[in-house]
Amino acid sequence: MIEATAGFRVGHMLNALGPPCLTAIVSLRERAMPRHKLYAYVDGADLDDVANLLDARFAEFVATRHWVAGPASVVNQRHGEETGTQSGDLPLWDLGLNLELPDPDAEPLGWFADVEAVAQFLGVLHRDCGRDFIIGIADAETGVTEDLFDVSTDSPDLGRLRAIIGVGDVP
Repeated sequence: MIEATAGFRVGHMLNALGPPCLTAIVSLRERAMPRHKLYAYVDGADLDDVANLLDARFAEFVATRHWVAGPASVVNQRHGEETGTQSGDLPLWDLGLNLELPDPDAEPLGWFADVEAVAQFLGVLHRDCGRDFIIGIADAETGVTEDLFDVSTDSPDLGRLRAIIGVGDVP
């Protein structure tokens, strides 16, 4: 009963203000769904021997860090057989994390430390599991994804990562 009453009151208040303007609707949509996400996935599809370990390590990392850029989530999604490019290919497997990124004009202080922490964590996983990782950015509006940086050592080049993503030196 309380929820219905509160919803009814909000609806009446909004109706009293007149029809919503398109700017307000777009602004609300942008806040509800960030435009860009950073993804950090293990490279490859032959992950059966490390999937459980990596999933647990990603879950622990995501849960124990205080994220500044935006919320982070673990991804462990195996795609269907049709995703292979040739007969006999393993299906694609997204295993890693997604990090919501702030809009370029609204970046909170220290947000890029999250990106660096992800890269350093991938370096540790590379050392521990012998796997390579890819960091990229996905655009929710266009659906375009772009692999930007690979982690194939236990000490990723953070200066290069900064340059690729387009941020200067971070104090």
